[in-house]
Amino acid sequence: MIGGRTKYTNSVEFVLGQEFASEDGDIPNISETASLTAPDPSYITRSQNTNVTQIFQDAVAISYAKMSNMGTLAGANIAGQEANPQNELDFQVGNKMRKLARAIEKTFIQGTYNKATTDATVNKTRGMNEAIETNAIDAKGKALDIWLVNELVQKIDESNGDITNLTLWVDNTTLNQIVGNAVEMGVEVGAFRANEYGIQIRDLLLPTATVHIAQGQFIPAGTAFLFNFDAISPVEQPVPGKGNFFLEELAKTGAGEKYQLFGQIGLDYGNERLHGKITGLSTTFTAPKGQKVVTVAEV
Repeated sequence: MIGGRTKYTNSVEFVLGQEFASEDGDIPNISETASLTAPDPSYITRSQNTNVTQIFQDAVAISYAKMSNMGTLAGANIAGQEANPQNELDFQVGNKMRKLARAIEKTFIQGTYNKATTDATVNKTRGMNEAIETNAIDAKGKALDIWLVNELVQKIDESNGDITNLTLWVDNTTLNQIVGNAVEMGVEVGAFRANEYGIQIRDLLLPTATVHIAQGQFIPAGTAFLFNFDAISPVEQPVPGKGNFFLEELAKTGAGEKYQLFGQIGLDYGNERLHGKITGLSTTFTAPKGQKVVTVAEV
């Protein structure tokens, strides 16, 4: 969902934006005489929010014996099937990259912030669960329903967030809860549609706004998020001359070849007030029995 908005940095720490308190507008009560004297000035102070990139690293090793034994069959060989990949290194690296991708996804949701103070300490990027503080609702054990989502949209709106393109990011249980509740309430839930990233999206029509619904991974149990994906970007920190998430051969230590995968990436979520979360949701789902039917007796 955010892969098309990648940013780049040459510093471990990067800026998310500035926060400041907006002053409320009061109805003026100024006479002509009073206007001859300027009012006392007030100052708006700003604070800068930052996040950090962190290291993702893995290794691949392939022995010479494995390289020379690619023809060995494993399991049934039916209709000319080959038991092994054409290139063992490509197979191993591809699976390691998928592992790293899932690690990044989990970090962007559940990561807890830490800024390293020495080379021996770890930089950890702040994930969405920790980042969202202002717009948070405790469901106190309730199942996710349209009114909880509607309340969260209102909180984001009152925080001066944009509510025109919010996505409800949920796990399988809360997805079933919200769709089941919408059906019971007669609220329109759009059919699945796939966006340009291939993720299935539904549209939920609420009193406040149209909210997109998508199923995510690594979401803490009993939690649902409202993300403004227009404000979220991955931030990569490339190594000069090598790029980011590159494959590099390491020194030989025996009869084989060893490689490392290395990359540095962090999360830019903009102003945390643009997003919201609901915690304390029920972690079970009871399927609705069906829509209510109202009958009218003949007169």
